[in-house]
Amino acid sequence: MRLAAGLLIALAVGARAGGWWLLGGAVVAALLAFCVPRPPALEPNPARLLAATRLVSRLALVPLCAAVFAAYLFPGQAWAGAVVVLVITAADAAGLRLARYARAWLLGVLLVAGAGFVALSFAIEPAQPVTAPDFTIGGLFAAGAVLFPLLPRRNPSWLVGSVLAVLAIGAGALYQLGPVRLALSGVPVRDALAALDGQVLDPLLAGVVVLSTVPAALLALGQVRAELTRPRLSVACGLIAAVVAVLLEPDQALLLAAAAALAEVLVTAVLSMITGITVRAVVAAVLAVTLLAWLPPVYLLGTVGAVAAGAVLTRRAGTPPA
Repeated sequence: MRLAAGLLIALAVGARAGGWWLLGGAVVAALLAFCVPRPPALEPNPARLLAATRLVSRLALVPLCAAVFAAYLFPGQAWAGAVVVLVITAADAAGLRLARYARAWLLGVLLVAGAGFVALSFAIEPAQPVTAPDFTIGGLFAAGAVLFPLLPRRNPSWLVGSVLAVLAIGAGALYQLGPVRLALSGVPVRDALAALDGQVLDPLLAGVVVLSTVPAALLALGQVRAELTRPRLSVACGLIAAVVAVLLEPDQALLLAAAAALAEVLVTAVLSMITGITVRAVVAAVLAVTLLAWLPPVYLLGTVGAVAAGAVLTRRAGTPPA
């Protein structure tokens, strides 16, 4: 669900960064996701830092989902995303949880929708010739950075399936729109359907948007709550996410989520080297730094500030060491 929600905007942001390198970026992001080491047992202060980066990384997904929801269903009305976050925050505080069977059904529906999009994309010739402008290889790393927060980690089977989905859907969108048109799109999936004369499918797309963004935001907020020993603090986190959803456009929210996720990986990899240097940790640290270097510095600075605030929050909440 997180992947489906993020791809609704990541296709455009990745194409803007690297054009056809978007597909290679998915492979780079998958390599990093595979190499992320498991968090080690740490002393209280390093453990607090790691907990803060986890908190920020998961919280950043909430405004991303909200911003995508608003962009597709209420264009130009960022407040709609904030309303969704407030509703989700209230539902989470009231104890609403997504059961395993519900997540399985949602996954099945989204897989069918994704397969249908890919089939339509390749079954119909593009209305306009697809051009391939000259993008530098740096686009490979920039695209990998924006795709990374959408991928699962430490689960090879889920990771492979997710990357295959990104490659198929990304190739379909690039084939229909081309890298330039895709890069300029604010709602790439809707624009791709329009290129296919598939406006009649807009109601189905609206359903996909709801079924991906809302559950993904609820699950992300639940992960935030899991980082806190005082569940009521998740309400404050939800309020912060609502404000961020109003302030940021979907592409900006994705860049912030990417910076937060990469910062978490970098901190995890560096701290894991305290107990022993491994190839996986070194590769994860090098890749994380490389991908971070291709993100605008303002998002990294925002992540650092958020982590500092998160460290205070986790300390007050009494978060145990990871």
